[in-house]
Amino acid sequence: MLLVTLIVLSAFVQKENNGNKTFKQLYKLEGTWKMKTKNGAVYEEWKMMDKNYLQSRGYFIKAKDTIINERVALQNKADGIYYTSTVEEQNNKQPVAFKMSAAKNNMFVFENAEHDFPKRIAYEFINNDSLYAWIDDGIDGSKNRQNFYYSRIK
Repeated sequence: MLLVTLIVLSAFVQKENNGNKTFKQLYKLEGTWKMKTKNGAVYEEWKMMDKNYLQSRGYFIKAKDTIINERVALQNKADGIYYTSTVEEQNNKQPVAFKMSAAKNNMFVFENAEHDFPKRIAYEFINNDSLYAWIDDGIDGSKNRQNFYYSRIK
């Protein structure tokens, strides 16, 4: 019985350590990212709240006003890493959680098959100052993908 308990605990600790290691890679998000568009610039501002929680606000500047359109909580929990988005004009301003489904080669994918759109959100670090993100309908090779190219400004 003791051997079974030790094996179960060892597996849990290993899984937890892998989650912590993966989440630490996301610390690179911390800072302000800017994407130029034909209608102006879009920003994502990430802050580390603690070792298991990053928070973001997405916004754009119109004239002299800062208009926040999304808030994100990125959390390392016991059962996985979650990207929880609250968008001002969607889902009755209710948060929608996406669970990390893949993490490799500086790319992190989060999925929620139950959500209408997007079903997948991905972030890929091109280098320390370039970030490529995309959202899609969860179908590989789909034409229903939106791409976002950010540069670090802080």
